[in-house]
Amino acid sequence: MHRRDAITALGAGTIVAPLSGCLDFAGMRPDSDGDDQDEEQDDTSGEAAGDDRDDTADPEANDSGDDTEESDETEDDAGDEESLDPDDVEQRDAGEDILEFGGLQIIDYEERIDELEHGGEQISYTGEVENVGDEAYESVMVEVRVYGEDGEELGGHRDLTPEIGAGETWRFEIAPHSRPDEIADHDIAVVSEQ
Repeated sequence: MHRRDAITALGAGTIVAPLSGCLDFAGMRPDSDGDDQDEEQDDTSGEAAGDDRDDTADPEANDSGDDTEESDETEDDAGDEESLDPDDVEQRDAGEDILEFGGLQIIDYEERIDELEHGGEQISYTGEVENVGDEAYESVMVEVRVYGEDGEELGGHRDLTPEIGAGETWRFEIAPHSRPDEIADHDIAVVSEQ
């Protein structure tokens, strides 16, 4: 019997030993102090807080990818505006409209056919250019090119203003010398020397 008690005690010891670690971790072991548990939790939370501090200590490390993307977009946008110069506008393809040039935008534009006093009709292109940028633009021009049925350019006609300040608008009106029945198509562009 004594041997049986020893085996039973030994068997119970093998089961209790692994469980005692679990109970100790949970703070449920009767001989564990609440202080040990608090210290372990403080160490654990300190490590977790340290991990958090490492992530937030260098905010640029986490946000640098986003900032890079934003700056790339800004550089791309700026590159598009800078790549468009007056020569590009002048040499644009037939039928290609350029409604924006830097901070200048054609915001309202229409083709009208008006009756003339002495008979006949006249075609005109009217609209507004707005400076949505922060700086003034000098020598602003709107050009309309008109084309015949065969795609041949009949002429380019312009309206100019000496300056458009930031946030200002300018109303343009262009009346080509061609008769409306000769014009099959047109394109329009805004440009500035600045």
